[in-house]
Amino acid sequence: MSSVIGSALAGMNAATRRVSAGASNIANMQTVGTPGATGSDAAYKPVDVVNISGPQGGPEAKVIERDPATALSYQPSHPLASDDGFVDSPNVDLATELVNNKIAQRTYEANLKSIIAWDEMQATLLDIKS
Repeated sequence: MSSVIGSALAGMNAATRRVSAGASNIANMQTVGTPGATGSDAAYKPVDVVNISGPQGGPEAKVIERDPATALSYQPSHPLASDDGFVDSPNVDLATELVNNKIAQRTYEANLKSIIAWDEMQATLLDIKS
């Protein structure tokens, strides 16, 4: 397989993971929890996707927990609130998530276009040789 196609597929995979992570963050952004709790009483921990070098040196997308994952918000009437009235809220900003998803969409499209361009160049090369 050509390195052009391999790089484009890796980029498309990373974009797909970014959209998936963003969708999960958006879907769970209202899931609060008791500060310091674990298990079912814990707040949703949002994730980010980072690009790293894989074992063969190629790019890979890795999902990591956002740092900081949560922030305290004052909701004294919430059933999971601490004695002081605080709950852990996921560190998710809707506008940022939507922009990141749009960037991931455009990244996917750009990688797809590079595969199409490579295919057209290969077809032209075969036409010239025949």
